[in-house]
Amino acid sequence: MLVITGTFENERFIPDKPVSIPQKRRVKVTIEEENEDRVHISNNTSGSSMRSVEHSAFGRLHAYANPSLISEEQGAWEAAVAEKYALR
Repeated sequence: MLVITGTFENERFIPDKPVSIPQKRRVKVTIEEENEDRVHISNNTSGSSMRSVEHSAFGRLHAYANPSLISEEQGAWEAAVAEKYALR
């Protein structure tokens, strides 16, 4: 999957960087709404400036963690593969 960022202006999409896509290639476009967390706009004496804020997905699923299952994590993948592909 290729992710292309850019700006939609005057009914045209303008990519942030040059992109090479073969002609007549079907594409799927997803529009992600930006919010205050993604772009920080500040006014200072030299005018307004935009600064992109980097985010990390690290720790996002912490709210869904089940601490009682942590001890079973070691070897869980191997056990799942062995169960799924066991010779019968």
